[in-house]
Amino acid sequence: MKAQFTFHPERCVGCAACVMACINENQIDVDKQNPFRQLKCNEYVDGDAVEVTYFTHGCMHCKEHPCLTACPRGCFAYDETLGVVKLDRTECIGCHACARVCPFDAIQFAPDNKAIKCNGCIRNLRRDRLPACVMACPRRALTADEKNDVVKQGLCALQAELQQYQKQRAGSGGQKGEG
Repeated sequence: MKAQFTFHPERCVGCAACVMACINENQIDVDKQNPFRQLKCNEYVDGDAVEVTYFTHGCMHCKEHPCLTACPRGCFAYDETLGVVKLDRTECIGCHACARVCPFDAIQFAPDNKAIKCNGCIRNLRRDRLPACVMACPRRALTADEKNDVVKQGLCALQAELQQYQKQRAGSGGQKGEG
C-alpha cells in the first residue's frame, strides 16, 4: 500500500482516538515523550457564539518532504514503495534542522537529542493495513488512501463543482457574473 495521509477537519470531533492508537501502537511512555500524533483544539468566539474546531497532526509523509533535504546527515529517506518518510536515527546529530522546516511540527527529539517521528506504521503498510491512527478514527477524519484514490477523489470533487457551477449558470440564463 502506498498511502497518502489526509486530514478532514470537518469530520473531526476531538475524540483523540488517533492519539491513543499512536500511543498504543508505538508503546509510547507519555511521561517521557509526546505521542507522534497530536490533537489541538481551537475556539473561535463571535459574540455569544462559540465555534470549536479540532486539528490532529503528525507526520503526514508529505509528497514534498522538506525534512529530507534539510537534514545535513541524510537521516531521512522517502520510501517510494510505501509512500512514507523514514528516519534513520543512527547518523542524527540533533541539529534540529529537520524540525525547523517541518510544516506539521511532527519531528520531536528524544532524551539523547536525536530526532524521532512517526514511521507511518510501516509494519501495517507492508501488510496492506492502514496505520493505527487511521484505523482508530471513528469519523474517518484522518485517512490514508492509495495515492491514485486521492487523485480520483480530487478529480471527482472538481467535476462535481464544475457541474454545480454550470447548473447555476444555466439556471440564471448566463446573465450573472459575466463581465
